Amino acid sequence: MLRIRIRFLSGSKEGTVEVFPTARYDCLYFGRDASCDVRFHPDQDPMVSRNHAVLEWRPQDGPQPVRVLLSDLLSSNGTFLNDRPVREATVVFSGDLVRFGRGGPLVRIELERAEPRDGEERPAVRQTQEMPRAEVADTQRRKIPNEP
Repeated sequence: MLRIRIRFLSGSKEGTVEVFPTARYDCLYFGRDASCDVRFHPDQDPMVSRNHAVLEWRPQDGPQPVRVLLSDLLSSNGTFLNDRPVREATVVFSGDLVRFGRGGPLVRIELERAEPRDGEERPAVRQTQEMPRAEVADTQRRKIPNEP
């Protein structure tokens, strides 16, 4: 089973991580709307549209059994993958950075394979954990700078 970790590097959820098992979702919607899987604060993250972007996964042959794609949902401020505008469905790799609007919240997408052992419970649909401030600061130092 593949799990997708969304690590919030800036914005209202900075320092938190949300985990989504792909077995329980077909895709993940990002935005400020209450219907989104990955929700941003409506007042603190104004660069994020109500329905901003979607992350989808599709089975494929080869060493990577799943192909993960990011698409912008005609957001007002754009979606950026590793500081490049997303204009069409774009392949995402583990460790890629996604920014929601120029100067908006930054997240790192982490893809991890995790097979539950016999007798173990499946992971919760969503888990949030605090990230040590030092790790957030280190990530911020290495992040790609905003473009004007």
